[in-house]
Amino acid sequence: MSRIARFIEPNGFYHIISRALNETWIFRDNADFDHFMQLTHTAKEKFPIYLFHYVLMNTHFHMVLQTNNHTILSKHIAYLKWHYTMWVRKKYAWRGPLWRERYKSLPIENEDYLYACGMYIEYNPVRAGICADPADYPYSSYRKYHLGITDTLIDNYEISVNSKHSLRLDYSLDITKNIFSLSPAIGSNLFIKKCLSQK
Repeated sequence: MSRIARFIEPNGFYHIISRALNETWIFRDNADFDHFMQLTHTAKEKFPIYLFHYVLMNTHFHMVLQTNNHTILSKHIAYLKWHYTMWVRKKYAWRGPLWRERYKSLPIENEDYLYACGMYIEYNPVRAGICADPADYPYSSYRKYHLGITDTLIDNYEISVNSKHSLRLDYSLDITKNIFSLSPAIGSNLFIKKCLSQK
């Protein structure tokens, strides 16, 4: 069966999710996290995208980014996942596939929704019970935006402080989780219908 084409607009914003096979811990220690972050630096040089938010969890990663076209985005993620798989195979004598499926890409309507999505993914460590405060988790973009700590992975964009979308979201609710994990797109009902019509 052929794959469904991705809906990728030029200069569009996307929430990218990629998960390990069988919920395997693919990031097991600090060296694993650090290596993946270095690979992200290299991938950005080879296949440029604008990265605005991210979080690396033990079993998966999230990114909120902007891309010029689907080819660049696909090559960027493929580079990351292939080179990190080689790292895991060598370090842990891993055999077989590491990743569960193709990465998931959810179109994001605008910068208000982009910021809301970024905040949502940065709270993943709190929801997972790893920490009580997202500022305590070193492998996300949260500390750049809320503590002013330099993060060379992140590209700057102007955040709308009065974003009605970000202020209205309650990140602890199941409905919020569904919006970001199950929806074909992140935005208004009209935007979601448009994305569905393009698939």
